[in-house]
Amino acid sequence: MLYRYDFRYALAKIPVKTALRLNFRKLVFTGRKENVSKSRPIIFAPNHRNALIDALMLVYAGYSFKQVVFLARADIFKQKIIAWILRGMRIIPVFRIRDGKDNLEKNKDIFDTAARILQKGNPIALFPEAKHNPKQSLLPIQKAVPRIVLPTEASQAFELNSQIVPVSIYYRDIFGFLSDAYVTFGTPIEVSKYKTIYDENPSLATNQLRQELEKSLKSLVVDIWNDEYYTEYCHAIDWNGDMIAKEKFLNRKDAFNLSSLHIVRSLDELFENNRSAFDTLITNFQKAYSILQTHGLNAKDRLRSTSSKLNIITRYFTLALSSPLMLLGFLNGIFPILINKKLLSLFKDNQFISSVRYISGLFFVPIFDVIQSLLLGTITHNWLLALVYFLLMPATFYFALYWRKWSKQLRRDHKVAQFRNKYPQEWEELIKLITLPS
Repeated sequence: MLYRYDFRYALAKIPVKTALRLNFRKLVFTGRKENVSKSRPIIFAPNHRNALIDALMLVYAGYSFKQVVFLARADIFKQKIIAWILRGMRIIPVFRIRDGKDNLEKNKDIFDTAARILQKGNPIALFPEAKHNPKQSLLPIQKAVPRIVLPTEASQAFELNSQIVPVSIYYRDIFGFLSDAYVTFGTPIEVSKYKTIYDENPSLATNQLRQELEKSLKSLVVDIWNDEYYTEYCHAIDWNGDMIAKEKFLNRKDAFNLSSLHIVRSLDELFENNRSAFDTLITNFQKAYSILQTHGLNAKDRLRSTSSKLNIITRYFTLALSSPLMLLGFLNGIFPILINKKLLSLFKDNQFISSVRYISGLFFVPIFDVIQSLLLGTITHNWLLALVYFLLMPATFYFALYWRKWSKQLRRDHKVAQFRNKYPQEWEELIKLITLPS
């Protein structure tokens, strides 16, 4: 049963967590010790931006020795291979009206199962937005969380002592490989305080708990609600995030996440209280982006910290020296690469890019490492060589992936440096245009 400890799940967490860590350059978790109880029933309520990866973030966070059961929207179970993986990760479907009215009746059994899990003192996780949203914004919070936890508490006279923990998941580049991710566990909501309201009016208690959860998430999540200027907000983060992180949050490991929150709230405040200053800033951002497009640059280029000629030459030389190892790595990983491309062609929704890449790394890199090592040993009759290859194959492939990232970044940095050197006045104007007022 889902509310019992599963030894297979515990074993699976080792490669699952290792593969997830290898997908990111940096993974930062904050608030775990302060806000996640090891002894009380917990519902994790994270925002939902990145399909399977969001759920894996909570698995990676390592909630004591308990095993989290996830509730996710039913439509992501349509692909058989994805459904098989999701169920193996203790993820169960929740049906929405768009999945068909007949399917809504199945939710009663799902919610009953979730209630039993909580009663056993085990954690569950539910995405309260009810659907995935790749944008840096928070969708309206639905009622699924209170509809599960309030009747469960009521059945135990509100002595179950459960908590709802809001969780913010923030990706610096949601589709990028070897990027940064930040997971923040917020202050828990005590469900027992809704006992009196629920006894008198269950619907009112459900609405008030939903509103409190939404307020808590809004305090944690980078929420660009202003759709009209969504692109400009994103550019403001790209252009100022690192600088403000160093200036205001230097000693915080989640500095960039806090910086992004600060930028969005600062722009919101200008929008609400000083519209003329806001409009001027937006106009500046639009002019800056136009300059970038004219010179073949983009908003994610590192515009402030331009590289010197010596730095550029040194990095090109280093990449050239290491290119044989890169070629070996890509040759070793050619079959996982081809399979990853084939799997991606099966999905039209970009939300599965990161998930498919993760699955390819988790399953197909080890599988072909074993196959290729066995073939090498069989052909050469040198099993020591095959063992060495078995150890080096994933390492060289991973290096090749990093090499490609370094190469792309170097080309972008070189282009920015050329722009600054050739058009110094225009570069200075650009920096003024993209800088937020202090």
